[in-house]
Amino acid sequence: MTELDWAEHAARMFDPPPPSPWATPGELARAIDPRTRQTPALDLIDQALVDVEAGRCDRLIVSMPPQEGKSSRVTTMGPLWFLTRNPDRRIAVVSYAQSLAQGFGRDIRNYITQNQGEDGTLDLGLRIAQDNGSAGQWQIAGHRGGVRSVGMSGGLTGRPADALFIDDPISNAEQADSETFRERHWQWWLTVGSTRLAPRAPVILVLTRWHSDDLAGRLLAAEDGHRWRVVSIPAQAEADDDPLGREPGEFMESARTWTDPETGVEYPRDREQWEAIKAQQSTRTWAALYQQRPTPAEGAVWK
Repeated sequence: MTELDWAEHAARMFDPPPPSPWATPGELARAIDPRTRQTPALDLIDQALVDVEAGRCDRLIVSMPPQEGKSSRVTTMGPLWFLTRNPDRRIAVVSYAQSLAQGFGRDIRNYITQNQGEDGTLDLGLRIAQDNGSAGQWQIAGHRGGVRSVGMSGGLTGRPADALFIDDPISNAEQADSETFRERHWQWWLTVGSTRLAPRAPVILVLTRWHSDDLAGRLLAAEDGHRWRVVSIPAQAEADDDPLGREPGEFMESARTWTDPETGVEYPRDREQWEAIKAQQSTRTWAALYQQRPTPAEGAVWK
């Protein structure tokens, strides 16, 4: 590359990217990986994230069964899509462990570095600043936006967050059943999370419900609980007002697939596999993790 080419390349790095050609996080996910499986549940999540990014919703809770793509879509693809639309947006990602939070930040950063239009590949229009590229905190070159990733025990001091993503604040049932842990997470929200928000900054909480008094439960029970929009998708439809329009008893179309060893063809989970998962879970675990209806340990059978 000649000196002139280098100068032109450097100048382009600081040009604002063109308007995002991807209307939803799901479209961006499929552009990056055509093998991405889109389900009705992910369609619903995509629309909620579109409303958040457009300013029509500033508080969002997403709960769905484990391993159905909610973290990949919300906490990885969500911030990346936000940045393609506004590279000045300062995004904070929080999870129960520092390593998990940094994993989200690393994945988002890697998508950017691996999709820069080289050799005819996809170009996201974003570049990582060379002097600010660690997994825990990095910035978009020529812009103030970027991603900062911390654990629940970490701080968010310094610059404010223009969007806050909280992914799985509770790691397991033992923590969920601990009043100490639940109170600790609530105090984190009151003294750290909510205090670092820039004006009009949205908050997105994505989780599998472990307990009725988890962070989602407390947020909804608070005085301003009406602000929160809830996208709660059970594995198996239970009522006529199912969010996916399913008939009672119908299982969700799964984002998880299995490969037929004889043909090599991939298939999503079918009803038989869902029934097997349900059969091996306790009543309380199925209600909480899969149906998003957490009940106290003493009330799993009788209330």
